[in-house]
Amino acid sequence: MNDTMRVRDIPAVLIAAARILGRFWAPFIVIACLGLALRSGALWVAVEVSDHNAFVAQLILTIAPLGFLLAMIAMLYLTRASLPNVAALSHRKARQATTEKREMRLVDVAVSVLVPFLAVYVSYGLLQQDLYRFTNEAAFDEFNQFSLDGSTEYDYAGRLAIYDWQVVVAIVAIAWVLRFALGRLERVTQFLALAFVGALVEVYYTSQVAQKVSDLRAASIEWVQQRQASQVVVEQYDRVVDELGPLANPVDSATGWLFGLIGAVDAVVIVPLAWLTVGAVVLGHRLSPPPKPTREPNPTLQKIPAPVRRFGGGLVADVRERWSAFWNGLRMMAAAGLMPMLTFCLAFLLVIRIPWALGEVLRLAIGPVNTDTWLAFAPMEAALGLAVTMVLGASLLAAAIDWLLGPSLDPTPEPDEPSDDSTAEPTEAPTAEPTASGEPGISVPASA
Repeated sequence: MNDTMRVRDIPAVLIAAARILGRFWAPFIVIACLGLALRSGALWVAVEVSDHNAFVAQLILTIAPLGFLLAMIAMLYLTRASLPNVAALSHRKARQATTEKREMRLVDVAVSVLVPFLAVYVSYGLLQQDLYRFTNEAAFDEFNQFSLDGSTEYDYAGRLAIYDWQVVVAIVAIAWVLRFALGRLERVTQFLALAFVGALVEVYYTSQVAQKVSDLRAASIEWVQQRQASQVVVEQYDRVVDELGPLANPVDSATGWLFGLIGAVDAVVIVPLAWLTVGAVVLGHRLSPPPKPTREPNPTLQKIPAPVRRFGGGLVADVRERWSAFWNGLRMMAAAGLMPMLTFCLAFLLVIRIPWALGEVLRLAIGPVNTDTWLAFAPMEAALGLAVTMVLGASLLAAAIDWLLGPSLDPTPEPDEPSDDSTAEPTEAPTAEPTASGEPGISVPASA
C-alpha cells in the first residue's frame, strides 16, 4: 500500500472512530468511571497504610495509575470484535514465551505497556497529582499524631518511602531477577497467577523509576533557572527587548510562542505517540517477531562458569522479550508514514484538551461561584473531563490501531504457490503412459 492511499484512509479512520464511539459510549463511560474510582480509592488506602508500613503503602500507590490503564485496556478489548484487522489477528497463535514455554500473553509484555503509558501519565500531570496528594495527606497525618506522654516521633522520609537513585537502581535489578524467577516457577508449576504477580512487580519498579524521572525533571529545570549563566541570558534578553522600542511587543510575543511550543512537545508529540504505542501493544502484541536465531558462542563468555552463563543468558533473553512488543509497536508506527502520524497527533491533541474545554464551558454555564464552593466540586469536574478524554481517546485509539495493523496482516504468497513472474519457463505437463499392468500411469519429465 503506497503512502498516498494510506493518507486517503485517514478520513475513514476518523469515521470508524466515530462509529466505535456511537456503539460503545455507554460501557466506555462506566469503565472510565470505575477506573477513576479505583485510582482515588488506591490513593486513600495508601495514605492509611503508610502509617503502618511504608513499603506496602508504595505497593498500593502503584495501583492508582493502574486504574487509568486497566480502564483503557478494557475499553480497547471491548472493541476487538468490531475491528476487522484486530479480530483477524486474535485468531493467530502468538510466539512462545522464552521463559514460561507457553503462548505469550499480554501480561507477559506488561512492561511494554507500562513504559509508554507512564509517559502519558507523567505528561498529563497525573503522577505528580498522585504524589502530591499522597505526600500531603500522609505528612499531615504524621504531623497530627498524638501521644499522652509527649514522646511522638516524626518519620516523614520513612513513611513516604523517599528513596535515593541508588535504591531505585537496586529495585530495578531485583525486580528483573524476581520477574525472571517467577517466569521459571510458572513454567514448572503451570500456575498462571504467577504471571500477574510478575506484572505487578513490573508496575512497582517502573512507577518508582517514573517518580524519580519526574522529580529529576523538575529539579533540572530549577537548577538551570538558578544558574548565573541563565540569569545573564535573561537579563541580556530583557535589555535587548527594551532597546527595540516599538518592535518589542512582536519580538517578545514571537519568543514566548516559540518557547511555549518547545514546552508543549509532550502534549503535541510524546503523548499521542505514547498512546499509539500502548494501543499497538494491547491490540497487536501477537505480531511480535520470532526470537532471533542463536549466534555463535562468544569465546570470552565461554570463560564464565556454565551455571552463571545460563542464568545470565536466560535473564537477558527474558528482559529483551518483555520489551519486544514495545519495539514492535514503534516499528509499526514508523512504517505508517509521517502524514498519518501527524494527523493522529493532532486528533489526540484535541482529545487531550477536553478537560480544559469542559472546564471553560462549565464556568460559562454556571457563572462566578465562591472559592469554597468551587473547591468542593473541582474534583468532580476534573474526573468528568478525564473520563470524557478516556472515552474519546479509546475510540480514536482503537480505530487507529486497527488501521495500522492492516499492512502487517496483508496475505503473502506461500512458498509452494506458483510465481507470477512472466519470465518463468513453462514446465512440461506430465503424460499418462501405460504401465506393466496395462493401467495408465504418470510419467514425470526428466527436467523436473
